Amino acid sequence: MLRDGLALITDGPLVEEEVSRLAERIGPQRATNFGARFDVRSKPNPNNAAYTAVGLPLHIDLPNWRHPPDIQLLYCLQNGASGGESLFADGARVVEALRQQDPKALAILSETPIDFRFQDESHDISMRAPVVTLDSTGNLVEMRLNNWIRDALHLPVEQMDAWYSAYALLWKLFHSEAHQIEFTLRPGQMVAFDNRRVLHGRREFDPNSGARHLQGTYLDRDMLASRLRVLARQD
Repeated sequence: MLRDGLALITDGPLVEEEVSRLAERIGPQRATNFGARFDVRSKPNPNNAAYTAVGLPLHIDLPNWRHPPDIQLLYCLQNGASGGESLFADGARVVEALRQQDPKALAILSETPIDFRFQDESHDISMRAPVVTLDSTGNLVEMRLNNWIRDALHLPVEQMDAWYSAYALLWKLFHSEAHQIEFTLRPGQMVAFDNRRVLHGRREFDPNSGARHLQGTYLDRDMLASRLRVLARQD
C-alpha cells in the first residue's frame, strides 16, 4: 500500500468490526466527524452521498480538513446489489500525464487555492488549498479533488476560465479508462488505499436488488510506517 497506493486483502471473516480489528493491529483509528468507524450503506436523510445508492465520481475523502486522512480501509460485509463496482485511479500517475499534456494546467491547479467545505446540522468544516500539492521537486504530495465538498469558487473573474479548463482536463484524465481500475468488492475483502494519492469512487447500484454494506475507517500513515519498522526489528 505504501509503494503502490492500494492493496487488497481477501478471505476475511464476515463479522462486524473486522475493519476496526485490522486497523488497530497497525495503530489507533483516525476519528472524523463521521466517527472512528463508519458504515457505508444506503440510508434515509443522509448527510453524505456515500450513504446513498448514487454513483460516486472519483474523489478523495475529507479535502475540507486541514490534514485529510492518510489511509482509508473499506471492508465488505455484504454486496448482493446490482452495480456498485469500486473505482480507483492513481493521482501520481494522472499528475504525470497532466504534466506531459498541459504543464500550464498543472501549474494552475497546484498554485491556486480553492475552498472545500462540509456542512450539516452539527459540523461546518472548511479548508482552502490547491487541488494538487507538489513538493519542491514536482512530485505529488496530495490530491484534493472532491466535487461533493468543493465549495463555491472564490477567484478573481479573470482566473476562472483558465482554472475551470485545467480542472476539466484533470477530471477527464482521472475518468479515462487508461487511468482507472474497476472491480467488485466481494464479502470478506478489504481494500486499503492512500486517500491523499489514490482517488476512489463507485458505480451506481440498485438497493432493491440486494444488500450492500461496507465498514470503513481511517489511519495515519505515520502509524503504518511505524508498525512496519517495529515488525522489521522483530525479524
